[in-house]
Amino acid sequence: GSGASAALRAAVAWCVVAAALAGPAVRGAGAAADAVQAATFPMKEVPTNPNSLLALMSLVSAVLIPFAAIGVMLVLKDKAWWGACYLIGGLITLVWVYTAYIAF
Repeated sequence: GSGASAALRAAVAWCVVAAALAGPAVRGAGAAADAVQAATFPMKEVPTNPNSLLALMSLVSAVLIPFAAIGVMLVLKDKAWWGACYLIGGLITLVWVYTAYIAF
């Protein structure tokens, strides 16, 4: 009822007074945080990757991989359950071989 409402108003008023009194101290904290961030991240410019072929290959693969995947699924669709087994087993084998290759 009204007791809870009065308590809430008193709490809000207390927070407003506390924020008004702590204003200068809080404003100084922002400048200190900026100084810490500047010291933590001193890099001003982002280095560029000289290998532009990598970006081109990623764009080409973004177009070709979905078409290749649809083609593989259409071929394996005719083999019913064996096609699903080949698809799942083949993907797991490819991931395993890739991770084994990059591990060494």
